Amino acid sequence: MRHTRTIIYLAGFIFSLPIALMAYINSSFISSFIDEKLVGTIYTLGSIISLLALLIVPKIFSKTGGYKFLLWVIILDSLAILLLAFSQNAWSAIIFFVFCFTLNILVYFSLDEILKIFSKDSSTGKTRGSYLAFCSLAWVIAQFSLGAFLGEFSFRIIYLVSFGLMLLFFAIAFLRLQNISDPKYDKINIKKNIGQFFRNKNLFRSFGISFLLQFFYSWMVIYTPIYLSLHLGFSWSQIGIIFAIMLLPFVIVPFPLGKYADKIGERKILMSGFTIASLATLSIFFIQTSEVWIWALVLFATRLGTASVEVAADAYFFKHIKPENEEFVGVYRTASPFAYILGPLCASIIFIFVPSFNFIYLILGALMLFGVYISETIRKNDN
Repeated sequence: MRHTRTIIYLAGFIFSLPIALMAYINSSFISSFIDEKLVGTIYTLGSIISLLALLIVPKIFSKTGGYKFLLWVIILDSLAILLLAFSQNAWSAIIFFVFCFTLNILVYFSLDEILKIFSKDSSTGKTRGSYLAFCSLAWVIAQFSLGAFLGEFSFRIIYLVSFGLMLLFFAIAFLRLQNISDPKYDKINIKKNIGQFFRNKNLFRSFGISFLLQFFYSWMVIYTPIYLSLHLGFSWSQIGIIFAIMLLPFVIVPFPLGKYADKIGERKILMSGFTIASLATLSIFFIQTSEVWIWALVLFATRLGTASVEVAADAYFFKHIKPENEEFVGVYRTASPFAYILGPLCASIIFIFVPSFNFIYLILGALMLFGVYISETIRKNDN
Protein backbone atom coordinates (compact mmCIF):
# COMPACT_ATOMS: atom_id res chain seq x y z
CA MET A 1 0.00 0.00 0.00
CA ARG A 2 2.79 2.43 0.91
CA HIS A 3 4.56 1.75 -2.39
CA THR A 4 1.37 2.46 -4.34
CA ARG A 5 0.83 5.73 -2.45
CA THR A 6 4.38 6.75 -3.39
CA ILE A 7 3.60 6.10 -7.06
CA ILE A 8 0.43 8.22 -6.73
CA TYR A 9 2.49 11.01 -5.14
CA LEU A 10 4.90 10.81 -8.09
CA ALA A 11 2.02 10.81 -10.58
CA GLY A 12 0.53 13.87 -8.87
CA PHE A 13 3.92 15.59 -9.03
CA ILE A 14 4.39 14.93 -12.75
CA PHE A 15 0.81 15.95 -13.59
CA SER A 16 1.14 19.16 -11.58
CA LEU A 17 4.17 20.29 -13.61
CA PRO A 18 2.28 20.97 -16.88
CA ILE A 19 -0.77 22.29 -15.01
CA ALA A 20 1.42 24.74 -13.10
CA LEU A 21 3.27 25.82 -16.24
CA MET A 22 -0.02 26.65 -17.95
CA ALA A 23 -2.07 27.97 -15.05
CA TYR A 24 -0.62 31.47 -14.85
CA ILE A 25 -0.20 32.03 -18.59
CA ASN A 26 -3.67 30.84 -19.67
CA SER A 27 -5.40 34.15 -18.95
CA SER A 28 -2.65 36.14 -20.66
CA PHE A 29 -2.68 33.78 -23.66
CA ILE A 30 -6.44 34.11 -24.05
CA SER A 31 -6.23 37.90 -23.58
CA SER A 32 -4.04 37.99 -26.70
CA PHE A 33 -7.20 37.05 -28.62
CA ILE A 34 -9.93 38.88 -26.63
CA ASP A 35 -10.28 41.82 -24.24
CA GLU A 36 -8.64 41.16 -20.85
CA LYS A 37 -11.83 41.90 -18.90
CA LEU A 38 -13.68 39.23 -20.87
CA VAL A 39 -11.18 36.49 -20.05
CA GLY A 40 -13.13 35.59 -16.93
CA THR A 41 -16.17 34.65 -18.99
CA ILE A 42 -14.11 31.94 -20.73
CA TYR A 43 -13.22 30.49 -17.35
CA THR A 44 -16.91 30.60 -16.49
CA LEU A 45 -17.73 28.59 -19.61
CA GLY A 46 -15.06 26.00 -18.78
CA SER A 47 -16.35 25.79 -15.23
CA ILE A 48 -19.94 25.15 -16.29
CA ILE A 49 -18.82 22.25 -18.45
CA SER A 50 -16.54 20.96 -15.67
CA LEU A 51 -19.42 21.13 -13.21
CA LEU A 52 -21.63 19.01 -15.44
CA ALA A 53 -18.79 16.58 -16.07
CA LEU A 54 -18.09 16.09 -12.36
CA LEU A 55 -21.72 15.18 -11.75
CA ILE A 56 -21.71 12.63 -14.58
CA VAL A 57 -18.25 11.02 -14.47
CA PRO A 58 -18.60 9.15 -11.13
CA LYS A 59 -20.96 6.78 -12.93
CA ILE A 60 -18.42 6.28 -15.72
CA PHE A 61 -15.60 5.96 -13.18
CA SER A 62 -17.40 3.22 -11.25
CA LYS A 63 -18.00 1.21 -14.46
CA THR A 64 -14.55 1.55 -16.06
CA GLY A 65 -12.50 1.50 -12.86
CA GLY A 66 -9.97 4.02 -11.68
CA TYR A 67 -7.05 2.83 -13.85
CA LYS A 68 -8.80 2.88 -17.24
CA PHE A 69 -10.63 6.12 -16.46
CA LEU A 70 -7.38 7.86 -15.52
CA LEU A 71 -5.63 6.72 -18.71
CA TRP A 72 -8.46 7.96 -20.94
CA VAL A 73 -8.66 11.42 -19.39
CA ILE A 74 -4.86 11.79 -19.59
CA ILE A 75 -4.93 10.97 -23.31
CA LEU A 76 -7.75 13.43 -24.00
CA ASP A 77 -6.14 16.13 -21.84
CA SER A 78 -2.81 15.73 -23.65
CA LEU A 79 -4.48 16.07 -27.03
CA ALA A 80 -6.35 19.21 -25.94
CA ILE A 81 -3.09 20.81 -24.74
CA LEU A 82 -1.39 20.01 -28.05
CA LEU A 83 -4.22 21.57 -30.04
CA LEU A 84 -4.25 24.62 -27.75
CA ALA A 85 -0.58 25.17 -28.53
CA PHE A 86 -1.38 25.49 -32.23
CA SER A 87 -4.47 27.69 -31.85
CA GLN A 88 -4.43 30.58 -34.33
CA ASN A 89 -7.66 32.39 -33.50
CA ALA A 90 -9.97 33.17 -30.59
CA TRP A 91 -12.45 30.38 -31.29
CA SER A 92 -9.89 27.58 -31.39
CA ALA A 93 -8.05 28.94 -28.34
CA ILE A 94 -11.28 29.16 -26.35
CA ILE A 95 -12.54 25.70 -27.37
CA PHE A 96 -9.31 23.87 -26.57
CA PHE A 97 -8.76 25.84 -23.37
CA VAL A 98 -12.22 24.81 -22.16
CA PHE A 99 -11.42 21.17 -22.93
CA CYS A 100 -8.11 21.43 -21.04
CA PHE A 101 -9.77 23.13 -18.09
CA THR A 102 -12.42 20.42 -17.81
CA LEU A 103 -10.10 17.47 -18.32
CA ASN A 104 -7.59 18.78 -15.77
CA ILE A 105 -10.32 18.71 -13.13
CA LEU A 106 -11.28 15.16 -14.13
CA VAL A 107 -7.68 14.00 -13.75
CA TYR A 108 -7.56 15.52 -10.27
CA PHE A 109 -10.85 13.79 -9.46
CA SER A 110 -9.44 10.46 -10.60
CA LEU A 111 -6.23 10.82 -8.59
CA ASP A 112 -8.27 11.86 -5.54
CA GLU A 113 -10.37 8.74 -5.73
CA ILE A 114 -7.41 6.41 -6.34
CA LEU A 115 -5.51 7.92 -3.40
CA LYS A 116 -8.56 7.47 -1.16
CA ILE A 117 -8.53 3.73 -1.93
CA PHE A 118 -5.03 3.50 -0.42
CA SER A 119 -5.65 5.79 2.59
CA LYS A 120 -6.59 5.01 6.19
CA ASP A 121 -8.90 7.36 8.11
CA SER A 122 -6.42 7.55 11.00
CA SER A 123 -3.72 8.99 8.72
CA THR A 124 -5.82 10.84 6.14
CA GLY A 125 -4.30 14.20 7.05
CA LYS A 126 -0.76 12.85 6.70
CA THR A 127 -1.56 11.15 3.39
CA ARG A 128 -3.34 14.16 1.90
CA GLY A 129 -0.62 16.47 3.21
CA SER A 130 2.12 14.39 1.59
CA TYR A 131 0.23 14.26 -1.70
CA LEU A 132 -0.39 18.02 -1.72
CA ALA A 133 3.25 18.69 -0.81
CA PHE A 134 4.48 16.67 -3.80
CA CYS A 135 2.03 18.42 -6.13
CA SER A 136 2.94 21.83 -4.76
CA LEU A 137 6.66 21.19 -5.18
CA ALA A 138 5.93 20.77 -8.88
CA TRP A 139 4.19 24.17 -8.91
CA VAL A 140 7.24 25.86 -7.38
CA ILE A 141 9.62 24.21 -9.84
CA ALA A 142 7.31 25.10 -12.72
CA GLN A 143 7.14 28.78 -11.75
CA PHE A 144 10.93 29.10 -11.54
CA SER A 145 11.13 27.42 -14.95
CA LEU A 146 8.36 29.60 -16.34
CA GLY A 147 10.35 32.78 -15.78
CA ALA A 148 13.29 31.32 -17.68
CA PHE A 149 11.13 29.88 -20.47
CA LEU A 150 9.22 33.08 -21.14
CA GLY A 151 12.45 35.03 -21.31
CA GLU A 152 13.40 32.96 -24.35
CA PHE A 153 10.27 31.30 -25.71
CA SER A 154 6.62 32.01 -26.46
CA PHE A 155 3.46 30.83 -24.72
CA ARG A 156 3.08 28.17 -27.40
CA ILE A 157 6.38 26.55 -26.43
CA ILE A 158 5.14 26.33 -22.83
CA TYR A 159 2.08 24.42 -24.03
CA LEU A 160 4.26 22.05 -26.07
CA VAL A 161 6.50 21.38 -23.07
CA SER A 162 3.35 20.73 -21.05
CA PHE A 163 2.19 18.24 -23.68
CA GLY A 164 5.51 16.39 -23.36
CA LEU A 165 5.14 16.20 -19.57
CA MET A 166 1.62 14.84 -19.96
CA LEU A 167 3.03 11.99 -22.06
CA LEU A 168 5.44 11.22 -19.21
CA PHE A 169 2.52 11.28 -16.77
CA PHE A 170 0.64 8.83 -19.00
CA ALA A 171 3.65 6.48 -19.09
CA ILE A 172 3.91 6.42 -15.28
CA ALA A 173 0.17 5.81 -14.85
CA PHE A 174 0.13 3.13 -17.55
CA LEU A 175 3.12 1.20 -16.21
CA ARG A 176 2.79 1.60 -12.43
CA LEU A 177 -0.90 1.93 -11.54
CA GLN A 178 -2.36 -1.03 -13.43
CA ASN A 179 -2.82 -3.15 -10.28
CA ILE A 180 -5.39 -0.89 -8.60
CA SER A 181 -8.16 -2.90 -6.95
CA ASP A 182 -11.33 -0.87 -7.12
CA PRO A 183 -13.77 -1.15 -4.19
CA LYS A 184 -17.41 -1.97 -4.84
CA TYR A 185 -18.65 1.51 -5.69
CA ASP A 186 -22.02 2.83 -4.61
CA LYS A 187 -24.82 2.85 -7.16
CA ILE A 188 -24.90 6.30 -8.74
CA ASN A 189 -28.05 8.42 -8.56
CA ILE A 190 -27.02 12.01 -9.20
CA LYS A 191 -30.03 13.73 -7.66
CA LYS A 192 -30.05 11.44 -4.63
CA ASN A 193 -26.29 11.75 -4.12
CA ILE A 194 -26.37 15.55 -4.21
CA GLY A 195 -29.19 15.54 -1.68
CA GLN A 196 -27.32 13.16 0.64
CA PHE A 197 -24.16 15.22 0.33
CA PHE A 198 -25.71 18.55 1.31
CA ARG A 199 -27.85 17.05 4.09
CA ASN A 200 -24.66 15.90 5.79
CA LYS A 201 -23.49 18.89 7.86
CA ASN A 202 -19.82 17.90 7.65
CA LEU A 203 -19.84 17.48 3.87
CA PHE A 204 -21.86 20.68 3.43
CA ARG A 205 -19.34 22.56 5.58
CA SER A 206 -16.46 21.02 3.60
CA PHE A 207 -18.04 22.24 0.38
CA GLY A 208 -18.43 25.79 1.73
CA ILE A 209 -14.79 25.94 2.82
CA SER A 210 -13.58 24.52 -0.49
CA PHE A 211 -15.78 26.93 -2.45
CA LEU A 212 -14.31 29.96 -0.68
CA LEU A 213 -10.80 28.64 -1.25
CA GLN A 214 -11.45 28.04 -4.95
CA PHE A 215 -13.13 31.45 -5.30
CA PHE A 216 -9.92 32.96 -3.96
CA TYR A 217 -7.88 30.98 -6.47
CA SER A 218 -10.17 31.94 -9.36
CA TRP A 219 -9.48 35.64 -8.88
CA MET A 220 -5.81 35.18 -8.11
CA VAL A 221 -5.06 32.85 -11.01
CA ILE A 222 -7.01 34.82 -13.61
CA TYR A 223 -6.33 38.42 -12.62
CA THR A 224 -3.01 38.56 -10.74
CA PRO A 225 -0.83 37.72 -13.79
CA ILE A 226 -2.72 40.38 -15.79
CA TYR A 227 -2.38 42.92 -12.96
CA LEU A 228 1.34 42.31 -12.47
CA SER A 229 2.24 42.30 -16.16
CA LEU A 230 -0.09 44.88 -17.69
CA HIS A 231 -0.75 47.26 -14.79
CA LEU A 232 2.48 47.17 -12.78
CA GLY A 233 4.87 46.42 -15.63
CA PHE A 234 6.60 43.29 -14.29
CA SER A 235 8.40 41.14 -16.84
CA TRP A 236 7.48 37.46 -17.07
CA SER A 237 10.88 36.47 -15.67
CA GLN A 238 10.11 38.61 -12.60
CA ILE A 239 6.60 37.19 -12.36
CA GLY A 240 8.03 33.66 -12.48
CA ILE A 241 10.26 34.44 -9.48
CA ILE A 242 7.37 36.07 -7.58
CA PHE A 243 5.05 33.12 -8.20
CA ALA A 244 7.71 30.54 -7.31
CA ILE A 245 8.28 32.21 -3.93
CA MET A 246 4.53 32.67 -3.52
CA LEU A 247 3.95 28.92 -3.87
CA LEU A 248 6.57 27.77 -1.35
CA PRO A 249 4.01 27.43 1.49
CA PHE A 250 2.31 24.65 -0.49
CA VAL A 251 5.54 22.66 -0.20
CA ILE A 252 6.36 23.58 3.40
CA VAL A 253 2.93 23.51 5.05
CA PRO A 254 0.93 20.41 3.96
CA PHE A 255 2.92 17.55 5.53
CA PRO A 256 3.41 18.94 9.08
CA LEU A 257 -0.08 20.45 9.18
CA GLY A 258 -1.60 17.23 7.82
CA LYS A 259 -0.03 15.28 10.72
CA TYR A 260 -1.13 18.00 13.15
CA ALA A 261 -4.70 17.84 11.83
CA ASP A 262 -4.79 14.07 12.46
CA LYS A 263 -4.00 14.73 16.13
CA ILE A 264 -6.00 17.83 17.07
CA GLY A 265 -8.55 18.28 14.27
CA GLU A 266 -8.87 20.86 11.53
CA ARG A 267 -10.80 23.73 13.16
CA LYS A 268 -7.93 25.89 14.42
CA ILE A 269 -5.89 25.34 11.27
CA LEU A 270 -8.78 26.46 9.08
CA MET A 271 -9.54 29.55 11.16
CA SER A 272 -5.89 30.62 11.24
CA GLY A 273 -5.45 29.98 7.52
CA PHE A 274 -8.45 32.03 6.47
CA THR A 275 -7.39 34.89 8.78
CA ILE A 276 -3.87 35.04 7.33
CA ALA A 277 -5.16 34.82 3.74
CA SER A 278 -7.70 37.58 4.37
CA LEU A 279 -5.29 40.07 5.94
CA ALA A 280 -2.57 39.46 3.35
CA THR A 281 -5.03 39.87 0.46
CA LEU A 282 -6.42 43.09 1.91
CA SER A 283 -2.89 44.50 2.06
CA ILE A 284 -2.45 44.03 -1.70
CA PHE A 285 -4.92 46.84 -2.31
CA PHE A 286 -2.53 49.32 -0.70
CA ILE A 287 0.65 48.22 -2.52
CA GLN A 288 1.55 50.42 -5.47
CA THR A 289 5.25 49.64 -5.81
CA SER A 290 6.79 47.37 -8.43
CA GLU A 291 9.40 45.81 -6.14
CA VAL A 292 9.75 42.07 -6.74
CA TRP A 293 10.53 41.22 -3.11
CA ILE A 294 7.50 43.09 -1.75
CA TRP A 295 5.10 41.30 -4.07
CA ALA A 296 6.80 37.94 -3.46
CA LEU A 297 6.43 38.47 0.30
CA VAL A 298 2.78 39.52 0.31
CA LEU A 299 1.71 36.79 -2.12
CA PHE A 300 3.72 34.29 -0.05
CA ALA A 301 1.63 35.35 2.95
CA THR A 302 -1.65 34.83 1.07
CA ARG A 303 -0.60 31.29 0.14
CA LEU A 304 0.63 30.55 3.65
CA GLY A 305 -3.00 31.01 4.65
CA THR A 306 -4.59 29.12 1.77
CA ALA A 307 -2.09 26.23 1.93
CA SER A 308 -3.15 25.72 5.56
CA VAL A 309 -6.81 25.82 4.58
CA GLU A 310 -6.32 23.44 1.66
CA VAL A 311 -4.71 20.58 3.57
CA ALA A 312 -7.08 20.92 6.54
CA ALA A 313 -10.16 21.15 4.29
CA ASP A 314 -9.21 18.02 2.32
CA ALA A 315 -8.34 16.11 5.49
CA TYR A 316 -11.68 17.08 7.05
CA PHE A 317 -13.64 16.02 3.96
CA PHE A 318 -11.92 12.71 3.27
CA LYS A 319 -12.23 11.67 6.92
CA HIS A 320 -15.99 11.85 6.51
CA ILE A 321 -16.38 9.62 3.44
CA LYS A 322 -15.59 6.01 2.52
CA PRO A 323 -13.49 4.79 -0.46
CA GLU A 324 -16.65 3.67 -2.32
CA ASN A 325 -18.18 7.18 -2.03
CA GLU A 326 -16.66 8.44 -5.29
CA GLU A 327 -19.95 10.24 -6.01
CA PHE A 328 -19.30 12.47 -2.98
CA VAL A 329 -15.79 13.25 -4.24
CA GLY A 330 -17.38 14.40 -7.49
CA VAL A 331 -19.80 16.70 -5.67
CA TYR A 332 -17.03 18.05 -3.42
CA ARG A 333 -14.81 18.87 -6.38
CA THR A 334 -17.63 20.81 -8.06
CA ALA A 335 -16.70 23.58 -5.62
CA SER A 336 -13.91 24.51 -8.02
CA PRO A 337 -16.02 24.92 -11.18
CA PHE A 338 -18.74 26.64 -9.15
CA ALA A 339 -16.13 29.10 -7.92
CA TYR A 340 -14.78 29.59 -11.44
CA ILE A 341 -18.33 30.29 -12.63
CA LEU A 342 -19.24 32.82 -9.97
CA GLY A 343 -15.75 34.27 -9.45
CA PRO A 344 -15.19 35.70 -12.94
CA LEU A 345 -18.85 36.76 -13.22
CA CYS A 346 -18.61 38.67 -9.95
CA ALA A 347 -15.31 40.21 -11.01
CA SER A 348 -16.76 41.30 -14.36
CA ILE A 349 -19.61 43.06 -12.53
CA ILE A 350 -17.23 44.62 -10.01
CA PHE A 351 -15.02 46.03 -12.77
CA ILE A 352 -18.02 48.05 -13.98
CA PHE A 353 -18.31 49.91 -10.67
CA VAL A 354 -14.81 50.16 -9.19
CA PRO A 355 -12.37 52.88 -10.29
CA SER A 356 -9.28 50.67 -10.52
CA PHE A 357 -8.28 47.04 -11.09
CA ASN A 358 -6.82 46.48 -7.61
CA PHE A 359 -10.18 46.92 -5.83
CA ILE A 360 -10.81 43.21 -6.39
CA TYR A 361 -8.19 42.43 -3.73
CA LEU A 362 -10.00 44.58 -1.17
CA ILE A 363 -13.24 42.71 -1.83
CA LEU A 364 -11.56 39.29 -1.95
CA GLY A 365 -9.80 39.85 1.37
CA ALA A 366 -13.12 40.73 3.00
CA LEU A 367 -14.78 37.61 1.56
CA MET A 368 -12.11 35.34 3.05
CA LEU A 369 -13.18 36.43 6.55
CA PHE A 370 -16.38 34.44 6.01
CA GLY A 371 -14.20 31.33 5.98
CA VAL A 372 -13.22 32.05 9.57
CA TYR A 373 -16.90 31.92 10.54
CA ILE A 374 -17.56 28.64 8.70
CA SER A 375 -14.48 27.02 10.23
CA GLU A 376 -15.50 28.13 13.71
CA THR A 377 -18.66 26.00 13.45
CA ILE A 378 -16.64 22.76 13.44
CA ARG A 379 -16.95 20.80 16.70
CA LYS A 380 -14.84 17.89 18.06
CA ASN A 381 -17.80 15.51 18.03
CA ASP A 382 -18.70 16.10 14.36
CA ASN A 383 -19.10 12.76 12.64
